[in-house]
Amino acid sequence: MSDSAIFITVATEELKQNGQLPGDLRSLRNLADSGERVVHFETVTDSPLPEKTQNALHMAGSILHVLPSATDTTASLVGGLMSRLHEFICAYPHVSQFILAGADVDRLAGAAAFLRRAGFYVIIAGPDRSRLDAVRNVCDDVTSWSGSGRQSASRERDKEDASSKLDPFEVLVEEITKGRKNGNRVLLTSLKQRMRKRIRRFDETRLKDKDGRPMRKFKDFVVDAANRGLIQLIEKGNASHVLLPGEEIPENDEEETIEEETPRKEKGRGKKENVDPLLDNVDMVDEGEDNGEPEEEKDLEELSEKDFDVEKLDEEADAPPGDFMELLEKTIPEKGYTLSALLRELASKREKGELEYTNRQIQTALQNAFYNELLEPATEEQPVTYVVVDDWRDIIDFL
Repeated sequence: MSDSAIFITVATEELKQNGQLPGDLRSLRNLADSGERVVHFETVTDSPLPEKTQNALHMAGSILHVLPSATDTTASLVGGLMSRLHEFICAYPHVSQFILAGADVDRLAGAAAFLRRAGFYVIIAGPDRSRLDAVRNVCDDVTSWSGSGRQSASRERDKEDASSKLDPFEVLVEEITKGRKNGNRVLLTSLKQRMRKRIRRFDETRLKDKDGRPMRKFKDFVVDAANRGLIQLIEKGNASHVLLPGEEIPENDEEETIEEETPRKEKGRGKKENVDPLLDNVDMVDEGEDNGEPEEEKDLEELSEKDFDVEKLDEEADAPPGDFMELLEKTIPEKGYTLSALLRELASKREKGELEYTNRQIQTALQNAFYNELLEPATEEQPVTYVVVDDWRDIIDFL
């Protein structure tokens, strides 16, 4: 069992009018897996908090550390947090994970980088998704911390509780079994994506192989599963194929055969037999045809919900462009958008010149986002609203 510590930094000016903190306190505890103990919960603030806020922190099990008054609030909170972290690490060196939360996550970046260099696993939680992306490189994970409603916190808690109980090796075998039953090739890139969907905080670097050695990358995890006899790992060209135990290694995958044959097919006019070889090499333009240049595909006049399949998954689908996903992340509110509302918003951005995509390009990019599960339902209620998954950048990197 490993131990976790939670530290919050908050300035009194960042409290809401009713004295509430930027996010739900229980959601921070839920970031710790079921096998982890939260041994310390502390809030660092620049001045005394309202009584209502203090009571809420007390009920959540957090101690309160009020810093001396200072003219520069940010410098005071950053320095105060680092001081408290040093004291805590000296008193309790066996903690393995730190959860740092605050309204301004930029204040947490220095502390997160320090803890990570020291070998701790660090999660940063904050209410602003755009700022979370900016600090992603100094920590191990980021998560949205908000008090916009219990439904969001409950949804995250349910996902964490369910996924934390899963055995990574069992999930690996289950996902490979699903793919092979459907006749699909199972590649490492899509496999890690599926693992992270089943176990939201899956991180192979936190695991050890059967000989007790730490894993450095996802392939080490798959190789260890093969060494345990759970799966087969076959290197084929530049790709690593994963099969079930006892499954025969296919000489040629059906999909590869199709991919090899496709380029050989002639586009346009079919090749005629018994044609004069001299005439065959002459460029001829038939009546009604252009001079060989591809005709530009006409753009779609308007997009509707009927143009998308939100249920289908396609592992062979391309990843949507990163700038398009960034736009979706900034556009979609935390409560989510219905598909129709999202299409209206994208159409509005096109009209304003904020989105330089054709409707056909929007259709392709948005459909690929659904194919790769980069958009997920925010609620189970109807009509369904969608939000961008927190780890979409990591998923795109593996596609």
